[in-house]
Order: sequence, then C-alpha cells, then structure tokens
Amino acid sequence: MTAEATQKTSLLAVQALQDAVNEELEKKAKLGQQAVVCGKNGKPKVVSAKYLVRKMRSRKTGI
Repeated sequence: MTAEATQKTSLLAVQALQDAVNEELEKKAKLGQQAVVCGKNGKPKVVSAKYLVRKMRSRKTGI
C-alpha cells in the first residue's frame, strides 16, 4: 500500500469516526443530555450537548 493510499484510508476512517460522534451528539442534544469534552486546561469538562451541536453547526456554516 502506498503512502497516498494509506493517507486516503486514514482520512476516510477519521471522517467515519467524526460522523459517528456527531450522530451521537445529536442524539444527546435531543434528549437534553450532557457531554464530556477537554477543557482549556486539558481537564475533562461537562457541557450541554445542545451547546456543542450549535457550536458544531456554526463552524460548518462559517457563522
């Protein structure tokens, strides 16, 4: 397998994982649940899943 093929496969895997995480985050937001993220200091931080979904959507649209 060439380096280019390996890179393409890796990008596809990362995209699949990101899609799965986004789907779960949407489910959590609909249920009013919270999610754990890495805070600015590197420690775990609990935040609203709705907040994360809004933030994710604003990054996609560039707002």
